[in-house]
Amino acid sequence: MMLAALTACLSSGLVRSADTFHLEQWPPSMPVPDFQLVDTDAAPRRLSDYRGKVTIVFFGFTHCPDVCPATFVKLALAMKELGAVADRIQVLFVTLDPDRDTPAALKSYVAFFDPRFVGLTGSSAQINAAASSFAVHYAKVPRGNEYSIDHSSGIYVCDSTGRLRLVGTLATRVADWTHDISLLAAP
Repeated sequence: MMLAALTACLSSGLVRSADTFHLEQWPPSMPVPDFQLVDTDAAPRRLSDYRGKVTIVFFGFTHCPDVCPATFVKLALAMKELGAVADRIQVLFVTLDPDRDTPAALKSYVAFFDPRFVGLTGSSAQINAAASSFAVHYAKVPRGNEYSIDHSSGIYVCDSTGRLRLVGTLATRVADWTHDISLLAAP
């Protein structure tokens, strides 16, 4: 009898179990990440500036040949599928390559995928602190006369209070993004 009542509540949406999310859940005991960066208009930005919206944070660089553009294609598709819910979402791209990723280059890069996406940059120390806050690992790697940036590819989802809740990857399906973001963005 109790099992039938619980099943009815779960199916009606009155109770959500912890396994309703498709993305990996960030341990609640972990510290809340933060950053002190600037956007492409040179305005100072902290993660708390985006409270009230579900915030998706991705670290990468504009010269990335594969992971970064593929991630942004998926996020742009998810935003399109979310329709009006997308107004309660903010995607942030934190560059790991401030030497080449000028504010103008960042602005153009994120706008190519979705004009609502925001690019963030800062000093090397600020970017290191932001990356460390999200447990992002990266390194500059020489490639002939140029260099590349090897970086972890987690995509971090904070709820509207700024708490890091979920982590996706390049392998996360668009349907999983839309499902989980819809749950977090629900009024």
